[in-house]
Amino acid sequence: MPTLDETLKRLAVTFTVRDIMILGKALVCAGDEVDAIRVSKDNPDFSIIPIRRNGEVGEYFERDSRTTNAITLSDVIGDGTDLLELVDIFVEREFCFVMCYRQVGGYIHYSDLNHDLVKLTFYVILQAVERKVLGSLRVKDTDQSEYLSRWLPDRFDQIQRQYRRDGDAARGLFNYLNISDILRLGVKAGTIQVDDSLVKPMKETRDGAAHVSENLVADYESVKMLARVKQECLRILAAI
Repeated sequence: MPTLDETLKRLAVTFTVRDIMILGKALVCAGDEVDAIRVSKDNPDFSIIPIRRNGEVGEYFERDSRTTNAITLSDVIGDGTDLLELVDIFVEREFCFVMCYRQVGGYIHYSDLNHDLVKLTFYVILQAVERKVLGSLRVKDTDQSEYLSRWLPDRFDQIQRQYRRDGDAARGLFNYLNISDILRLGVKAGTIQVDDSLVKPMKETRDGAAHVSENLVADYESVKMLARVKQECLRILAAI
């Protein structure tokens, strides 16, 4: 059976940019600079309008600056770029064109980090963090009540009520912990170190990844925090 680390590595390369990008044939394009201005006005939600000449995309019109730019190496990534790496790329820029077979074959925007496959990737990573931190505590099932009442006194009553509510279907008190609880316990036990400012963003990312109606990023500024969450998760997994 593959280890957790091996599973994560496999997941990191299984889903790539080509799985979530907008394909070149589906791009809303213009034929030249003048046409790009018109297309931009007709599509106010698009900040970038690619320009296709002779069947190939080699330029783009930028709505905010109202400039036309040639696509350079700094504007492109390979279609095999994995989704975890993509998060770091978007820290530096808001969009990229995707190279497929030596030509632009797609486009990707930071808002595509809300794609279900990106959410799945983060869900698995954060679930792995939860499992590893809980495993590092080494608390017997019979000792969970005493342990939680001592180390999570502000949450213990709520956790216990949820446990009792489920009756025979309940498994153990630890099953009712959220990721914030788990991280706090790990820090108190000395098995992990976590920047306190990242505990809430990690929980928000976990919630966003788990629910269809929620997003991982709300705006471009939140991309930086998502990248920090990713880095912290990978650091914790490597440390335990």
